[in-house]
Amino acid sequence: MRTYLLDTSAVRCASGQSLGERSQSAELFASPFCFWEIASHLGDRGDFNRIRANLMKFRHVELLREPTASAEQDLALAQVGVEDSLETPDVIYAMLAALCASKSIDELYKCQIRDSKGTLRQIDGCVERIQCILAAGERQFKGFIAKVRELLRNREVVLDTPSAFHSGILDLTNGWWIQVSSRSDQSEESHRKLIRRGYFFYAYVLYRAADYAGRDATNIDANDFEDAKLLLHLTIDDEITVVTSDKGLKECLQNAIQTLNGLNDDWYATGVQVCDTQSLLSMK
Repeated sequence: MRTYLLDTSAVRCASGQSLGERSQSAELFASPFCFWEIASHLGDRGDFNRIRANLMKFRHVELLREPTASAEQDLALAQVGVEDSLETPDVIYAMLAALCASKSIDELYKCQIRDSKGTLRQIDGCVERIQCILAAGERQFKGFIAKVRELLRNREVVLDTPSAFHSGILDLTNGWWIQVSSRSDQSEESHRKLIRRGYFFYAYVLYRAADYAGRDATNIDANDFEDAKLLLHLTIDDEITVVTSDKGLKECLQNAIQTLNGLNDDWYATGVQVCDTQSLLSMK
């Protein structure tokens, strides 16, 4: 059975019926950030029914755990420092049940759900908190990309070959290792495992920064944060297809996949693929 990881644009573009039908013959996964990115707009005036319909599509996919917490646990890091009580799948499924039973935003906001720690939460408070989490994450990530963009603009880092991009991605990923190595066993195997887990995330950072620098763009898309978080679910050795209708995300993934498989090194060879939403729905 084929395995797919859907981004927010794919969920929005596909109908609930088509996702339901596709889930009968394929494994469909999504990041909790995709759900909350859509849910953060629940309070938008006049959009409740449209956003509700998009959120109900998540009944047809399996939601993954918060990617940073999941990555740190997979890497056996001590003292996992990510608060994920709102982002856990069980909280989202509980919200879907409340959403299914609600006919208005006011009715939904009166509902209560219980998080993974057993805390009873009012849904309006959950949405407000997630809006704050997303806004803070977007600000921080935009700042990160802006710093890399300036290094490229000033030609302190020159990316003129696929090999140069690969080296740049490894440099960024090693920055993550420096941050977390004190919480690891500091072995070479742990370092190699982190490289495999962080490669696509940092590839996104570098390719997007290079795109902004090349276009001399001043504004950085806030949605880059959610796209990068999606890619933190991936490892180099995954056999999975990322589904997106986002041109920027698709281009970044294609470049990263081409770079990895062009190294002629089995350790870096990847089975990760990317396709658009229509391709997913039309596959036999």
